[in-house]
Amino acid sequence: MILSPPVRGMLWMLAQTTSMCAMMAAVRYLSFDGYSGPQLVFFRGVMGLLVLMPWLLHTVRVEPEILRPAEWKLVMWRSLISVVGVLCWFLALTGMSVSDVTAVQFTHPIFVVIGAALVLRERVGIWRWSAVFIGFVGALIIIRPGYVPFNPLIIGILVSAMSNASVQLITKHVALNISGAVLIFYMNLALVPFALVLAIPDWIWPSWDQLGWILAIGTFGTLGHIFLARGMKVADASLLAPVDFMRLPIASAFGWILFSEYSDLETWVGAAFIFVAVMIITRREARRSA
Repeated sequence: MILSPPVRGMLWMLAQTTSMCAMMAAVRYLSFDGYSGPQLVFFRGVMGLLVLMPWLLHTVRVEPEILRPAEWKLVMWRSLISVVGVLCWFLALTGMSVSDVTAVQFTHPIFVVIGAALVLRERVGIWRWSAVFIGFVGALIIIRPGYVPFNPLIIGILVSAMSNASVQLITKHVALNISGAVLIFYMNLALVPFALVLAIPDWIWPSWDQLGWILAIGTFGTLGHIFLARGMKVADASLLAPVDFMRLPIASAFGWILFSEYSDLETWVGAAFIFVAVMIITRREARRSA
């Protein structure tokens, strides 16, 4: 049976969502063994480079010019911003449940709209600003300032969401001329030295039984980027956006099975607000592109 491009795109997106949740679960698991966020990011970068090694060896032999992108300054900025985002993301995972981190991360399309208006000077209409407001309300429902003790790690998740938004805006600018594999390669290459410097003071040598979890971080993280690129090639972003919200139930399932963590009602309600906001943004973008 031959699947239609939209169905294939949704399946690729579901695979991407599951891969990223599996990576987050591995990070969360190792954090209970005392690993710091920077050391887990270091593992992510090293293992990600190992997964990309066959592609790298082939590229160096056949098309070495691909590794010297014309817009290398933007590629470097993208890589450095990614370092900040991943560090904050993994740091949050060491002290918060997988589902809570996932729910707050859904705000990143909202930051894309704000960045497009302030940095790229794109015209943003009333519908998209309304979506930003709805998403902001959803984030407040999840965070509940003044009602529950404030967790400073939430700031890290929001910084990670803003970093992801910045990376997406840069990717939108360079994607026509630079392959996704090159962007992933340079991102992992930047992660390794920065994370290593921060990880050295609290370094823990892994045991043999932890190596599988470390390999899972790099493997699932890299596969997630590859699956996303495959999905985007065969289906519209407006179709794939709702599939990304499967991350919350999948992340909740990982948290429940591995760590006995449960999401409260407020997290699901806040995520629903953010879902509505992202759907408004996605649908309006689809109409503009039509």
